[in-house]
Amino acid sequence: MLSQRTANLIFIVIILAACAYFAWEAEGFSTSGLLASSGLPSKFFPQLLLGIMAVCAAFIGYLYLVRGAAGGDAGGTVFENKTEARQGILMLPVAAACYVIWRSFGFLPMAIVMGPLSLLAMGVRAPWFYVIVLAMTALVALTFTYGLGIQLI
Repeated sequence: MLSQRTANLIFIVIILAACAYFAWEAEGFSTSGLLASSGLPSKFFPQLLLGIMAVCAAFIGYLYLVRGAAGGDAGGTVFENKTEARQGILMLPVAAACYVIWRSFGFLPMAIVMGPLSLLAMGVRAPWFYVIVLAMTALVALTFTYGLGIQLI
């Protein structure tokens, strides 16, 4: 199986690339909402969080490159067996599909599809898990729409 060190170094590169891409996307945010009234541009908060994520990822990458491990994972592998590897790798196309759905149709359709697709990829067969995940999606949508007044279209 794939070593923890190799997998995490690959993942760190992906995180850094994603942070750069999403920070670039945030540059196009229009100034509106609560942050605009405080004098901060709408891109400030997302770019701050992305910057913090990039710094943390770079630090962990440094630990792996210099020490060969971070924490107690020296010599560890990513997955215990082939089933776990398949389930974990299937989450990559699920994440990509959800991103495409979000960009094409909006947050709400993506949220409705993301939970069940993730459960399918992970091999969950119990129907009540699907019901709970869809109920949690509805709760998030209602909280944002009616509690916070933010439309998740």
